[in-house]
Amino acid sequence: MSNLTRTYGPFLTGLVLLLTGVWIIGLIILPQVNLIDRAFVYVPRGGEAQQAAVEFERAQQRIATIDFDIRATEKEIAQGAAGGGSASAGGAPSPSNPFAPGAKIGSSNTVRPGLPTPGLAAPSASPEDRLKSLKADRDRLQGALGGLKERAERLKAEQQAATGHSLRNFTTMSGLHWRIFGMTLVYSFSVTVLCFLVCYPIAYAVAQARSPERVALLMLGLVIPYAINELLRIFAWVMILANKGILNQALASVGLLDLAGGEAIHWVASNGAVFCVMIYAYILFMVFPIYNTIETLDRNQIEAARDLGASTWRIHWRVVLPHAKPGIAVGSIMTFMLSAGSISVPGLVGPGLHPDWFSQIIYRNYFEAGNWNIGSAQALLLLVACTVFILAVMSLFRVSIREIAR
Repeated sequence: MSNLTRTYGPFLTGLVLLLTGVWIIGLIILPQVNLIDRAFVYVPRGGEAQQAAVEFERAQQRIATIDFDIRATEKEIAQGAAGGGSASAGGAPSPSNPFAPGAKIGSSNTVRPGLPTPGLAAPSASPEDRLKSLKADRDRLQGALGGLKERAERLKAEQQAATGHSLRNFTTMSGLHWRIFGMTLVYSFSVTVLCFLVCYPIAYAVAQARSPERVALLMLGLVIPYAINELLRIFAWVMILANKGILNQALASVGLLDLAGGEAIHWVASNGAVFCVMIYAYILFMVFPIYNTIETLDRNQIEAARDLGASTWRIHWRVVLPHAKPGIAVGSIMTFMLSAGSISVPGLVGPGLHPDWFSQIIYRNYFEAGNWNIGSAQALLLLVACTVFILAVMSLFRVSIREIAR
């Protein structure tokens, strides 16, 4: 703290600490606390309470419709009486009887045949008979309305009583969800291993480059693709791996495929394609940490091992890899966590045609089903799994937080 104050002054140091505290509390601690709280709050969503409420509202709406028809029928009867004739003998047409003599078919106040207004008697009945039938329907619905309201309130109370802190958000997940959860961890670990196998030679080659211009050129080649939006890079791979994409067209141009005849290699819609795109998307998160640690290795140690007759494999196993353990740990942690939480890559590279990743299920619960409590429980599971992976990596490589921070 004293070094920061002497270097940047008390005002700037205090401002940086304040912004850091706001960032940690507002963007890390509070969201995680909210997620944990939602994960352990169970909200039943059986649908019975909602269905009872809908039935009660529909009964109210039907009673209102019947009341409107009763008023219209009473008006029709009154108009027939004022005209000196019986309304049943062909009085003035009304909205409730579009089939009466003189009614204009297709007018705005008619009802289409086959779709009678709820509660109406047959169109050929007299207004008095229809009025009697409507009132009987209204009395029947009003008698049932109390029971519907009581049932809706009872189910709502039961739902509220069942709502509370419990582990039911975790126990309600099916066996399929747990299988997808386990397979997602396996997939993410596979992506991490493949990414390391691809990135380690690249990082070693860049770190051993003696010319600064060559190092700058290699770094530039790695960074330039990341100037493009991630979604565009993923769509580029989709266009490459599609059935009529660039790769299949290249194979067809040399006569290995007949695209016109329907032959095509289905590169997409598989986890292999997802792995490939993920390695490309997250390569920098593995390359740079490994490069930063290998770059600090004294090259004389490599030369000494080579002079003592060590093979290339032994030099890497006994000299380079032990020195690069902090970088490998950081790269593995970042790659694994990005892969486990990825939504865009598995969702765009063959959507619906390969097994879902657990992150896609979490997304659907949050943004499609609107079930934030189940989504929070699943997200908490993924967070715990990633935390366990971090601790396992630190234990495997025998590195501490201080070494990783360097």
